Amino acid sequence: DHQPKGDSSSNRVTVSQLHTRFASIQGELKRVLDGINEGKILSSFDILSKVTDAVVVSCEALGLASEVPVVETFHRDNFWRALNQCWLVALQNVSAARADEDRLREEHILHLKESVVQWGNKLDQYGLVDYEMGFWESDIIDSLDTILRSVRAAEAAAAEAILDKR
Repeated sequence: DHQPKGDSSSNRVTVSQLHTRFASIQGELKRVLDGINEGKILSSFDILSKVTDAVVVSCEALGLASEVPVVETFHRDNFWRALNQCWLVALQNVSAARADEDRLREEHILHLKESVVQWGNKLDQYGLVDYEMGFWESDIIDSLDTILRSVRAAEAAAAEAILDKR
């Protein structure tokens, strides 16, 4: 697979290829939610980040950037809602990590925030940020900020408990 990524002008996609790509994306979003339910938080966010990155990079080729959908039967607002809701559900369940190695740490959250901002910047040129049809950057960032505050407070409390024992 030596096709250049992000070169949408040469990415003429057939309707059946689009249906296959969207089915694949939906399958990955289901894997994310299944992983969240199993407490595999870190690996679920890894999948979700890869899917989101692929959507952003291929936005034009997927027909998500144009006013007229490439596939008439495709509802782009439903697609964006599914992607955004996957993010929000995953973020609401970060505390469900079953093992310490599955837990989101401060550096993971900061990296996710950085990625979300970069995706938002790319999608903003198409008017696909913080609207019904598009990426809900501000909602996702707000959730990440809340989680970050919680993680930092828990780490501070743990450090204080260690000091109190001395």
